[in-house]
Amino acid sequence: MTDSLRSRRGIAWTALSGLLVVALVAAVVWLGRDEYRGLARRADETIGSGTVADEKIGPRRLRLPEAERRMAGIATAPLASARAEPSAPVQGTVADPRPLVEARGRYLAQAAQVRALKPALAAAEADYQRALALFRDDRNVAERTVQAAEAQARIAREQLAGAEAVLRAQADSLRAEFGPVLAEMAINPASAALAALLDGREVLVTLAVPAELEPAVARRPVSVEPAGGGARRPARLLSAAPAAAGALAGASYWFRTGAAGLRAGMRVVGHVSTGGAPRQGVVVPATAVVWHAGRSWVYVAAAEADEFERLPVTLGEAAPGGWFATGGLEVGQQAVVTGAQLLLSEELEYQIRNENED
Repeated sequence: MTDSLRSRRGIAWTALSGLLVVALVAAVVWLGRDEYRGLARRADETIGSGTVADEKIGPRRLRLPEAERRMAGIATAPLASARAEPSAPVQGTVADPRPLVEARGRYLAQAAQVRALKPALAAAEADYQRALALFRDDRNVAERTVQAAEAQARIAREQLAGAEAVLRAQADSLRAEFGPVLAEMAINPASAALAALLDGREVLVTLAVPAELEPAVARRPVSVEPAGGGARRPARLLSAAPAAAGALAGASYWFRTGAAGLRAGMRVVGHVSTGGAPRQGVVVPATAVVWHAGRSWVYVAAAEADEFERLPVTLGEAAPGGWFATGGLEVGQQAVVTGAQLLLSEELEYQIRNENED
């Protein structure tokens, strides 16, 4: 074996030994990561987070000192009392007002034409009667003049009759498309209700109401909200709608409601009151809700100092600023409204660490 060959083998062994040492160090660091994190926590250090809970003290419970809560910006607020009328949801949409506005414009233009033709007919009739009287009074005008005046009056009568027929047809078309109430609002130029729709203060909503709820629509309160959640507002029934609301099942009804946050074509959810005793509950702020394992939860401050408990919550209908909920939560409980997701992360981190230690 030459010196050159022995030298190359020595270099190869040295490189291989170095790689083995690096691999062993990496394995030790990987296997000891949980122990290192535990030592860091006991040394009051923070790893990967600006706030660390002291300990997980039970199922869905943890403790977080006040200083660390302030550092993380965790804040609580008392749950407010709320009351909800029993109701059933129905689907609907915000109607596009343009077809109604355009039909109204055509009707009003035709009505103006009818008004303009009426004095023209009156003048033609007067000319004919005057010519006829002169002709009968010893033929003071030629018969040809009387005939021409009569023809002009007949043309004026036919023009007015045709314009009035078109006007009636447009009114019938409005009733067929929008129903009698909306049609009457469109026909009346001074309608205050239509003015609120035209200037954007209100919108038209069509709701598809199942047969079993139709009697309640006329007698009980109805409210609507955007389908994705938002402020609920009362809706006033106008009339049954002649046409179905798109592909939605049920008889369609026209409602008017406040326009804030609603745009033409938006899906809405209507709530038809079904009567019965009101339900008592609380309003859960939207920022207090966290999702885990397919369920919704809320962290509330426990009776013990610095402790928080994660409670399941069933969210009902939307309420101003959040959700209406009954059961499991009490009025006045301090719910975490800022930083709830951080508490969930801390709790789950403890759970993972404990499983590794086991």
